[in-house]
Amino acid sequence: MNFLLEHGIKKETIEKITEINDDSEIFYFLTQKSNVSKVIDYLKSINVENIDELLLNRIELFYVPINLIQDRFNNYNINILVQLLNEDINVLNNV
Repeated sequence: MNFLLEHGIKKETIEKITEINDDSEIFYFLTQKSNVSKVIDYLKSINVENIDELLLNRIELFYVPINLIQDRFNNYNINILVQLLNEDINVLNNV
């Protein structure tokens, strides 16, 4: 999970991820490390600020192939979507 530190994820967030998820979820998360990194990088590139919160509450987002995330986000005005997402991660329910 230390690879998350390289992406600016807080140590406390990493600890919480391992606390709230079972071993099989953590194992799957680690097998998806490359995609997780790409999703984090993409979210940062479009100025999503609450990536730690997304990791804690919407870990499944980081399993979606990056090209699908980009396609879905591109269906919306990215600036408005990011603004809404930064205010409330539940906006993803509509994306």
